Amino acid sequence: YNYDNIHPMVSAIFTKNMSIDAFVKGGDIMMNGNLKISEPLLVANKLKVNLNGNTITSDAFSESNGVISTGNSDCYPLWVKNGGELTIEGNGKVIAKEATYSMAVWVQGGKLIINGGKFYNGGDGCDLIYVSNGGEAHIYGGEFHATRRNSEVPGTKNEYSALNIKDSDRATSKILVYGGRFYGFNPANNLSEGPNTNFVAEGYESVEISPNVWEVKKVEWLNLT
Repeated sequence: YNYDNIHPMVSAIFTKNMSIDAFVKGGDIMMNGNLKISEPLLVANKLKVNLNGNTITSDAFSESNGVISTGNSDCYPLWVKNGGELTIEGNGKVIAKEATYSMAVWVQGGKLIINGGKFYNGGDGCDLIYVSNGGEAHIYGGEFHATRRNSEVPGTKNEYSALNIKDSDRATSKILVYGGRFYGFNPANNLSEGPNTNFVAEGYESVEISPNVWEVKKVEWLNLT
């Protein structure tokens, strides 16, 4: 990995190796610098990352059956696997570089919780947050800026795909949205999965707050407090 400066909360005195170990081994991390890596951070334990105004980004690479090599077909800075639970919070950004398959986070099993941050990707034919293999994503906040495709999602009239579940894994994987702001993409009518596909959790609604921008909020008549 190539990176700048990360500070694990668990250690007041740290080295760069200790910093990257905190990501790999799990725990709570408060970032105090940008993280630039050459391949995805694999999350197989319980990990909470406070972006703290910083950026996580990855160069493009190639991946086949879990093996990473030099190339530009793939880019996903954060890769959650079975047994992993990743929580992202705080202000900051997660950016995937342009590639054929460009996702800010790939949840290939395990669990993703997003409380904050801004998420970006680049390329064509890609999904910003992608879930497969029985994984699940729970979104409570943040901003989601899916790249605009050069062409529409096959079979739809949608040029953006911020959230997507692998077709063959829809019965075992899930995405639930409780909050957040989505640009070019309505999570209550996800055309990349098919018209009227709704990822918004029960008791919440997706409101178009400006042209082509949706925000998920609690349904007002249910807010009794």
